[in-house]
Amino acid sequence: MTKVLIVDDESPVREAVKLLGEWERLGVTTVIEASNGNEAKALIATERPALVLSDIQMPGCNGIELMEWLHQEAESAKLIVLTGYDEYSYMRRAIQLGSFDYLLKPIDPDVLNDTLERALVDIRPSSEDPIVQIGAFIERHYAEELSLQGMSERFFLSREYISRRFKQHYGVNLSEYLLSIRMLEAKRLLETSRQRIYEVAQAIGFSDDKYFRKVFKKQVGVTPNEYREHYQRQL
Repeated sequence: MTKVLIVDDESPVREAVKLLGEWERLGVTTVIEASNGNEAKALIATERPALVLSDIQMPGCNGIELMEWLHQEAESAKLIVLTGYDEYSYMRRAIQLGSFDYLLKPIDPDVLNDTLERALVDIRPSSEDPIVQIGAFIERHYAEELSLQGMSERFFLSREYISRRFKQHYGVNLSEYLLSIRMLEAKRLLETSRQRIYEVAQAIGFSDDKYFRKVFKKQVGVTPNEYREHYQRQL
C-alpha cells in the first residue's frame, strides 16, 4: 500500500496535483493533503506516506523546516519539492536535505507523472531494507521489551506492513523471530556460562524465570537444566 502526501497552503495547487497525478497507474493507493508543515507532520506520523510533495513557502512550519524534520524523524519518506520560479534560493538547502527532485509551478502533468514514477520506482526496490534493519535490530536488542508497535514507531512503518513483509522475508512473524533469537542465546548461555536459570532468563529478556522455563521446554523439548546437563555430558 503506497501513500502520497501533498503539502501546500494553496488549495488549488493541491487539487491540481491530485487531479493530474496518474495514481492508479503508478500504484498509489492513497493521496492525502496538508495545508502546512505542522499539519503534514501529524499526518506523516499517523499515515506514514512513502512520498511527500511539499511547497516551500508556507505559513507556520515552512517546507524547509518540514524537510529538516523529515530528515531527522522520517528518513524513509522521499520528498519532492513544489516550487515557484522565485524560490530557487531555497533549492540548495532542499538538495542538502536530500529532496528527490523538484517541480515548478504551475505543475506540468507530464513532468509531474515522470517525477512521481521515478520516485516511486526508487522507493519500491528498497522496501526490504527496513525489514532487514528490523531483523538486525531484534538480533542486537533481543533482551529488551520489543513489540510490533515499538518497531512501527521506531522505523516509521505501519504495523500491518511490518507484519506482512517481515513474514515474507523471514518466514516467521516478528514475535516468533524474537523468540528464536532468545532461545539461541539461552542455549549459548546454558552451554558456556555458570549463570543460574533465573539469570539466563533475565539476560535474554524474561523477567519471570518460571515462564522462561515453560517456554524453553516448549521450544527445545527439555528444561533448561536438562539441556545444560545433556550438553555437559557430551563434553
